[in-house]
Amino acid sequence: MPRVSVCSSVKNQTVWLKDMIASVVAQTFKDWELILVDDGSTEDVQSVVNGFNDPRIKLTVFPENKGIPHGINHAFKNCTGEFIQPLAADERLAPDKLEMQVKYLDEHPD
Repeated sequence: MPRVSVCSSVKNQTVWLKDMIASVVAQTFKDWELILVDDGSTEDVQSVVNGFNDPRIKLTVFPENKGIPHGINHAFKNCTGEFIQPLAADERLAPDKLEMQVKYLDEHPD
């Protein structure tokens, strides 16, 4: 079980998606999974994910758009991490974000 699950639901936005995934892969904290839901994209999200060749990235593809709430809830239900980090396709993580947050949460369990 990873310490952190990064969860995202996307529809298209493959140009931004590449940068978002790259920011997760570049984390100094390596104990994460990325649960990604393709919510009915017409762009090739699968090839973007395949380009990273990282088994920590798990993609679910909805053949038709079900809406952001359905996609992100699917990601939340299927993640296994101790902590959850929601992330949109147009967002990026600073390289040490997960490391800093896990450290803080470990030091402040209440």
